Amino acid sequence: MRQDDFFETVDQGQYTSKRLNHQFIDGIRGGVVGGIRDEDVAYALIYLLIDDLPMDPDHEGMLDNAETGAVIRCFKAVLWRLGIEFELPFHDKWGYSSFRADNNNGLNTSLTTVFAPVREGLERRERMHFGGGLRGLRGDLRNLIFAATKKPEIVWRDVAAGTIEITKYKRNCLLYDRPVDASGLTWGQLAEWWRLQDGNFALPEEALHEVLRIRLALSLNEPEQLMLNTYWQFAVGRGFADSPALLPQVYLHFDPLTQDERMNRVEGKVLARQRMDFLLLAPGGRRYVLELDGKHHYSRENGQAAPELYADMVREDRRIRLQGYEVYRFGGAEFVNKQEARAMLGEFFAELLSA
Repeated sequence: MRQDDFFETVDQGQYTSKRLNHQFIDGIRGGVVGGIRDEDVAYALIYLLIDDLPMDPDHEGMLDNAETGAVIRCFKAVLWRLGIEFELPFHDKWGYSSFRADNNNGLNTSLTTVFAPVREGLERRERMHFGGGLRGLRGDLRNLIFAATKKPEIVWRDVAAGTIEITKYKRNCLLYDRPVDASGLTWGQLAEWWRLQDGNFALPEEALHEVLRIRLALSLNEPEQLMLNTYWQFAVGRGFADSPALLPQVYLHFDPLTQDERMNRVEGKVLARQRMDFLLLAPGGRRYVLELDGKHHYSRENGQAAPELYADMVREDRRIRLQGYEVYRFGGAEFVNKQEARAMLGEFFAELLSA
């Protein structure tokens, strides 16, 4: 859910403006707006208030005093439904100014600190109900780096805001930088983002989707392409736009050093499995990792069995499972016969998404 969802556009003749959508706010307060989770509403309201309340005398914001009061009343109603006990020390914009003036010398009045107990309560609910949820600094998952054909070079543009920039090999990977909440990421949402990338805006929908599929496949070997194409057709059959997107070659960790550089350092160690073969973000905060295991997962180049490689792999599986990921592995031998592989994958995807 976005902050813009709380506003409506008003036509004022020669120009338009935005104002608080009181009907929408009142509907949320009364619990009559369907299809939106209260957890997502709570996060969006927190950051609406953080961004709009005055941090200095020259900051007016989009909301007036009465509108801020309506938003706060809505926020309290949502928290009450969620069972989160929290008393905000002000009731409107004027009240917040008084709160800052009264406590500026003896209390941290930062809104991030003020709302910290609510975020903690929401995160506890996420862990209880969704196995960890998908939350970042502003209540969402960001910076999905995927479909990489070369390892990118990354810098933190704004550490506090979680903003990164790819400074090298930017054209060799894709960066989905929109928020992803617990409802997951669908092909429709990914295609909407893809349309805004260079050269794609004017493409008809069918051509847009095909260009996206081809770009994703560039990062994959032949068995991985078979998996992507099989799921693509599966999604078309069940409703493409609403089906969870299958993201290939997704960075789970990132180490700016190469593996050889890291191995030659006295301190530090190589981060295992920096990339996942595939990541599928499904509704309910479910995160499915799909891995295709070739010989290099369990043997040396000479074909000799390597138990230590297998041990490293299953150790990393355990670690990411504890972080809320569900890991499914496929053996390379399952993809020798392509027809049988497609049938196997079709059954797997049908069962996975019906769970």
